[in-house]
Amino acid sequence: MLKRKTFVTLLAVGLLTAPLAANAALIGAWTGEWSNGPYAADFDLTFDSETPAGAFTGYFDWFCTAGLTCSGREFFAGTLAGSALTFATTGIAPGAQNLAFASYSGTLSDPWTIIGTDSGNGRWSARAVPEPGTIALLGLGLVIVGLLRRRRSSTSHS
Repeated sequence: MLKRKTFVTLLAVGLLTAPLAANAALIGAWTGEWSNGPYAADFDLTFDSETPAGAFTGYFDWFCTAGLTCSGREFFAGTLAGSALTFATTGIAPGAQNLAFASYSGTLSDPWTIIGTDSGNGRWSARAVPEPGTIALLGLGLVIVGLLRRRRSSTSHS
């Protein structure tokens, strides 16, 4: 049977490392930047499905910031093989401005960062946006670690 102290320590470690596992997959919200010469854009990237075989779908919400006017949603589908992503536009939402069909490639450089290029020689990068539940788990783990340290320091001074 585990001692209470060992159990609480394992619980704290588990809660602190849960965010690492939670963002290891593509599914979820990402935010990023794209550039190509004098042109730049910000985007929100959402991966809304992923299969065990590595296929995924999702969409970009574009907001151009320099050199051109663009906005709107671009849908895509692709594959993830190891850390390499390849995907292409499958559709553009009605009302979008200056968005065109493109193909993209990227590398999942760590569980929270994708770096890549597009078919028009643009460069892009995206970072995972932690979900509220992930942040709550991280906070709970830190509180438990803090309480353990406080308890240890108060018992060592007694």
